[in-house]
Amino acid sequence: MDTRDIAATLIGLEAGLGIGLLVFGTTLLAPMWMGILGAALGLAIRRGRLQLIRRALRSQLRAAR
Repeated sequence: MDTRDIAATLIGLEAGLGIGLLVFGTTLLAPMWMGILGAALGLAIRRGRLQLIRRALRSQLRAAR
């Protein structure tokens, strides 16, 4: 795991916890599950974005040949 992957996971975790607390309040374990979901989503978005950037760069390099 890259340090940026860890940062994306932590940002997703914090966002998920915040949303979980706002939406579910003090419901037992609901904010924790939202935090885990947010962490997974943050990592998935980062990986997907990186994949799209790599594809775009590859297509530009192929077009330049």
